[in-house]
Amino acid sequence: MEAAYHPEQGVSPDPPIGDLDMPELSPALEVYVSSILIVDDEPRIREILVRWLAPAGYDTREAPDAETALELLTASASDVALCDIQMPGHDGLWLVARLRERFPNVAIVLATAVDTVPPVVSLQKGVVEYLVKPFQRERVIAAVRRAVEWHQAAVARGPERAPAGDPIAEWLDGGRSGGRAPTADDE
Repeated sequence: MEAAYHPEQGVSPDPPIGDLDMPELSPALEVYVSSILIVDDEPRIREILVRWLAPAGYDTREAPDAETALELLTASASDVALCDIQMPGHDGLWLVARLRERFPNVAIVLATAVDTVPPVVSLQKGVVEYLVKPFQRERVIAAVRRAVEWHQAAVARGPERAPAGDPIAEWLDGGRSGGRAPTADDE
């Protein structure tokens, strides 16, 4: 039995799925969705971050610890790792070192409950941003957006080294360009 159109309800019935004649997207039209790996031992924190990032258009995955994060990244790459510093077992700084060795193009956002970030943490190569708990939604999304930009620049640069003084290379190599993304004024 076919559903009838009811103008007073303001909606038309959905056609049966088999009746849709949808053309396949060409590879040029496909949209790339950035993948974010959330690494935190607190399930509630991971849940909140997923609720904020998924509607913002990010594909999210979760890991409760550093070891699981490495397993997930080995199975399927992510663009960004949003990682708590203090976790049982291996901490976030241990994970940062492993990510730089094995996945140099993964951008890293570190999260901490401490409002001051010591130099041993702040000078970690590839750490794009720091978030302090409790999180603010806008700050999390801005940090992830910046990390995605870092990832894209790292992929575009490739494995070769840029010349000294290149602001993009400095940004990718640890933010020594003032901790900000390079702009046209830097050229």
